[in-house]
Amino acid sequence: MQTLNDYFLKRVVVVYGVSLVFVGVLYLGNFMPWYWAVAGITEVLLFYGLSTYWERQWALLSPKSFENKLFAYTLLLRFIWIFGYYAFTMSVWNTPWEQPVGTTMDSWAYFDEAIWLKEMILQGDISPYLEYVRQGSVDDAGYPAFLALWNILTGNSILLSRFPNAFFDAWTVVLTYRIAYRNFGDKVARLSSFFVLLIPMMSFYSAVTMKESLMVMLTMWALEKGDLLIRDRKFTSWNLIAFILLALLVSFLRIALAWVVVLTFVCAVILSSERLIQHTRRVAFISVLILAALTVFGGTLLQQREVLFSQIESTGQNYDYRAERLGGNKLVSNLNKVVLAPFALTIPLPTMVEIEGQNIQQLQNGGYYLKNVLSFFVVFSFFILIKRKKWRYSITLLAFLAGYLMVLAMSSFLHSGRFHHPVVPIEMIFAALGISSIRNRRDAKLFDYFLIFEFLVILFWNGFKLKGRGVI
Repeated sequence: MQTLNDYFLKRVVVVYGVSLVFVGVLYLGNFMPWYWAVAGITEVLLFYGLSTYWERQWALLSPKSFENKLFAYTLLLRFIWIFGYYAFTMSVWNTPWEQPVGTTMDSWAYFDEAIWLKEMILQGDISPYLEYVRQGSVDDAGYPAFLALWNILTGNSILLSRFPNAFFDAWTVVLTYRIAYRNFGDKVARLSSFFVLLIPMMSFYSAVTMKESLMVMLTMWALEKGDLLIRDRKFTSWNLIAFILLALLVSFLRIALAWVVVLTFVCAVILSSERLIQHTRRVAFISVLILAALTVFGGTLLQQREVLFSQIESTGQNYDYRAERLGGNKLVSNLNKVVLAPFALTIPLPTMVEIEGQNIQQLQNGGYYLKNVLSFFVVFSFFILIKRKKWRYSITLLAFLAGYLMVLAMSSFLHSGRFHHPVVPIEMIFAALGISSIRNRRDAKLFDYFLIFEFLVILFWNGFKLKGRGVI
């Protein structure tokens, strides 16, 4: 029996294949290298094939058995990807890093800083590093600190530095299942966990020495504890303490994200249905959380506020810089956050043409395409929740998604796939809800129209990238 997921994803695969062919023909001579095309095809086919297969094969598993399988299969696929991508970069670029040497890479900076900190730890004096952090930003200190401790145990191995990411991702997938189960039931939870396991935007960062996998895991864990606090009839102080500690850990990775997590919980407590949380507990939660947040984060709040406002004000200048730099897109200066913000749920758009210095964008062309098309179901799920008057029962997820995308829209990183990473698991939950909620041919037909729109956007976007660089 064909599932809704199978029905829709077959169309997704076909439109991706057609898009590749048309981009290759229209921009002949500028098409991306063959191995990125193979990567994109593999990404889309694996997403379709494994999600539909597991949806049928694992249907009768108990929730506990399902979680165990999720964890194990995520570990397996992540380790395959870690070793596979390492072998690829070594053979093609002769480097263990995710891009050719000479490209700006945060991963190299993180690893170099971790080695420096490791030496100080072994010498018993980390005061120079603390001074370095004090003069810089605390939210760039968390990952090098973790990596330094890991390197003490394993040595300064670039490959081994990526192993923890597989476990972080595996736990993130399990957390996704638990949050979705609590909000929307088992069917949506299973489908969304498959999506998070398989979408390339999640898996890519497990194979690089960067903080994204750890940061997303801690964020999802904090949201899971916050959601549990609201829904659990019996108050458990440990869950509140765990939420505050997890939000604190997130602040050492990206403090703006930590504030979104905290404010999400405050918003959820205020707006949640009274069937979920009583008035007395509502007031107590808000009081304790605001006090804890100001105590823990207050010292850096004003500093980060100025940083955020500075980013907002410089967004236009950032687009100008991208247009004027060597190899930049001259047409980018015509864009601004007002133009891109309405598409925050959908972008980044897939790059299927060869652009110097954009190897990662070309590698993830299939993953970006999948995010684009699944955004239709995310929006559709919003209409379903409003129509059924159920949105207040899932306010934690809605508030986090809206809050983070608003912050992202006001920054200069809206079209960066890396900065969309923290909300991808939440988007996949709503995408699964949207797919599961379609009940008639009229709604299904809307998706066909959206796929046609996506196809045209892909053609325009890749032409825009070439035209802005004077290639065509």
